[in-house]
Amino acid sequence: MTDIVTSWDAPSGSGDWLFTPEFPMLWTDENGDPIIDEGGGLIDAIIAPTLPSSHDLATAVLISLFSDALAGEDDQLPDQSGDRRGWWAGSIGSKLWLRQRSKQTPTVLQLVKDDIKSALAWMIEDGVAASIDVETEFTRSGMLGSRVVIHRRDGTNVALRFANLWDLI
Repeated sequence: MTDIVTSWDAPSGSGDWLFTPEFPMLWTDENGDPIIDEGGGLIDAIIAPTLPSSHDLATAVLISLFSDALAGEDDQLPDQSGDRRGWWAGSIGSKLWLRQRSKQTPTVLQLVKDDIKSALAWMIEDGVAASIDVETEFTRSGMLGSRVVIHRRDGTNVALRFANLWDLI
């Protein structure tokens, strides 16, 4: 699985895509053979800037967890805006945003764990992962954290720790 690299800035709670410098790209046909122009030269192009490929699972997890999923009609919204957020055209994202103003209770830990599992379930359904383990904890008073371990089908694991998902009140 090839994907883009997303960097995560924990203090600001925001992510961004990383870019690499310009690089030449050789154009090829459907067989992978170089395409030659009329003068016999290789056809190439300068592509800039580009998104690098690596850390595919980490990027997929960041997008899945920190994009807002559409709240259901029966979900309790954290404010009175009536904004159910989410992307109207699909099921990407998580409902973690619904928990941001929650009290520090065991019920919230279980809800967050369920939200994370639900947001990452597509990885198992699509064969990206064999299984996913999720742990949630209060990292300190007012802070909720999580550890996600993705067990790949080839037997390797990717572990991600989110020590400060948000401040609880």
